Amino acid sequence: MSNDSVQPGGVALRDPFYGAPFAEAVRRFWRKYTVFTGRASRAEFWWWWITSLAVGLALQLVPQAFTPDSPLFENPVGSYLFVLWGLATLIGSLALGARRLHDANLSGFWLFVNVVPGIGSIVFLVMCLLPTNPEGARFDL
Repeated sequence: MSNDSVQPGGVALRDPFYGAPFAEAVRRFWRKYTVFTGRASRAEFWWWWITSLAVGLALQLVPQAFTPDSPLFENPVGSYLFVLWGLATLIGSLALGARRLHDANLSGFWLFVNVVPGIGSIVFLVMCLLPTNPEGARFDL
């Protein structure tokens, strides 16, 4: 499918989908898994972030239902599933983060702020809250 094709929401895949509904945001995440150029709306970013968090928690907690005697979060099956989920979505999440930063007219290299212990992830999430800046169109190719 080309980036110029119009998706079910009426927005081309190459363009940010402002006000994207949940299902379309998740669909666009997988379709643009390795695309680090262009922009992503806040809706696209946050719907995916919430989905990824929910799936990660479910992968940790569901194995607990089958081993109720073990302490919470100490079932290795849940940990392995969580790590597999993280590895499976790593590249796509980085790409989506870079596109979200582009929409706020920031360089995707700001993703590296996440490696700063403690405050780095908080700074990144605050940057992802920034509103759309029309000058971010410079990152569209």
